[in-house]
Amino acid sequence: MIGKKGKLLLFCYMLLLVVLFLMCSTDLIIREPEQEVYQIAVIIEDATDNNYGNFRKGMDQAAVELNADVRFITLYGKLEPNQQMEFIMREQQDGTDAVIVAPVDEQKLFDALAQKQITIPMVLLGSELAEEKIIGTITVDNKKMGQELARQMLAQTPEEVSVVILSQQEKHSMAEKDFREGITKELSGRGRAYQTIYCSEDVNLKEVLKGVMDSGERQIVILTESPELLTLTAAIGAEDSLFWEEVRGLYGRGDAIPILNYLDRGFITGTCATDEFSMGYYSVCMAVRELEGLEGDVSLRMDYHYIEKEDLRKKTYEKMLFPIE
Repeated sequence: MIGKKGKLLLFCYMLLLVVLFLMCSTDLIIREPEQEVYQIAVIIEDATDNNYGNFRKGMDQAAVELNADVRFITLYGKLEPNQQMEFIMREQQDGTDAVIVAPVDEQKLFDALAQKQITIPMVLLGSELAEEKIIGTITVDNKKMGQELARQMLAQTPEEVSVVILSQQEKHSMAEKDFREGITKELSGRGRAYQTIYCSEDVNLKEVLKGVMDSGERQIVILTESPELLTLTAAIGAEDSLFWEEVRGLYGRGDAIPILNYLDRGFITGTCATDEFSMGYYSVCMAVRELEGLEGDVSLRMDYHYIEKEDLRKKTYEKMLFPIE
């Protein structure tokens, strides 16, 4: 039998265990260190995220791993430099820790940085602009990509087939300009004639292409400047198979799901793609490492790959084209 003194000691012991448990569960004794959540904004050059699907997956993956709050921001109108500058300044005023930007106008951005209007750390996509507040850049050599696409097309297209380049009528991003320049440089260097068709939002692309073929160019091969034009042209082929019999090939750049679907169905011959998932992932990593005072890569040049239908099932490209978060 336990005496009164023993019962009292047992009670005090149990009471002490309860108190210790409560103190631990309420962080009074063991307090986990608080991890700062960095606020990061990604501001692109487009009004939609249609071409940023894999990029956003990579961005979100890095945000989870690094405990960052990342917001993806589109413009009200595509390639509107003033809107983009307004958004950058807004994020700065709202206390955002860092911004990741695909610049519409490099000169406007450079001027704002030089005049100290922008003091927030920045990671740039598709630009090698160097300034104090530029903490990292991620680029793709779009000129060489355009040359590679033209080389692949020339290797598969007979001389008698007419080459048609589809270009934007009004606004061009830096990537689009460089990509088209690479295409035309390769074609001119090989002595291959080409025709450029400038497309606006209200143009009937099907009628324009039909007019080219009716003028005597019965068979054509098409190279597109942007992912949007590649998708739009492929959609024409999907709707009218008879019209498509006169098109010997359709080439472009991009790896959005609609492009990959049209490639798989045979309406796109080949596309140049980059690892957009890694671009999104590394851009957030660059921002967080800078905010934590850690050294890291400040410049990253991404590879590009020419993809055809049979490549869609290859393990080599599976992770790049169809990343899983």
